[in-house]
Amino acid sequence: MKHLFLLGVILVFLGICFPAIAQDMVTPRAFGEVSAEPECFNIVNKAPYTVFGSVNSNFFIRGDGVKTRHKSNFRLESESYVRFCTSGPFYDGHRMELVLRTIVPIFECKTTILEDIIIDGYRKEEGGTETKASCR
Repeated sequence: MKHLFLLGVILVFLGICFPAIAQDMVTPRAFGEVSAEPECFNIVNKAPYTVFGSVNSNFFIRGDGVKTRHKSNFRLESESYVRFCTSGPFYDGHRMELVLRTIVPIFECKTTILEDIIIDGYRKEEGGTETKASCR
């Protein structure tokens, strides 16, 4: 009897620590267009200072049913560039989301990736910077 009680306690403990989660697998589904081959583009920093940002895809549903999207962060020194390649999923018009940030987002747009994306900016006389990108 003592062994059955101990076994019961162990099973309850394991059930609490490692719950069995039954999830139905779903067919992955993109909210936007997906290309068969990766498409590549450059982000070029023409601003006289370093910029930080990210490139984000449209959302999609993973096989486990979770809604998510692809996100790639970048840090670009002045007069440098970074190359990205993606198959999507894209937003309408074959676009990706571009976000420039300091600690918080300072510029955001959805842009095509058919040509280089140029980041430009300047230092304000009163302090701070003004930063933008060529979104088409």
